Amino acid sequence: MTLANIQRFDVPAEIIARTEAAVQQAGADGYELFVLWTGHEAGDVFTVNTPHVPKQTSYRLESGLCVRVDGDELHRLNTWLYEAGEVLAVQIHSHPTEAYHSDTDNAYPMVTQVGGVSIVLPDFGAHGFADPGIATYRLTSTGWR
Repeated sequence: MTLANIQRFDVPAEIIARTEAAVQQAGADGYELFVLWTGHEAGDVFTVNTPHVPKQTSYRLESGLCVRVDGDELHRLNTWLYEAGEVLAVQIHSHPTEAYHSDTDNAYPMVTQVGGVSIVLPDFGAHGFADPGIATYRLTSTGWR
């Protein structure tokens, strides 16, 4: 299975709502948050089945905000993916102002499979997925585009 052949990502409204709520809750406290979407591929369509909010630590540094997911949590998620037969395809996180992929976002993604998607919500996700300032990236063999 490769995400590179996926042409459409189907996401149930409930998963969108749960993701928005989680990102907005963290944003209300001035923190970024990672949410991960997993699911199944059928032909050129990927259907998101499960949202994950991995255990993570958010930081406010002089250089900006960042989030870290420790190795134990990554192992737990990978074990869950294997047992559930799902694939990690989409990562979502917020920025305090405009949405873009930072150098840190490029260097340390959660989604690492070519064809995966990274969505960045501006303003701590205050306007959810309806915000026209959302930045969406697709992982290619040469990086995020």
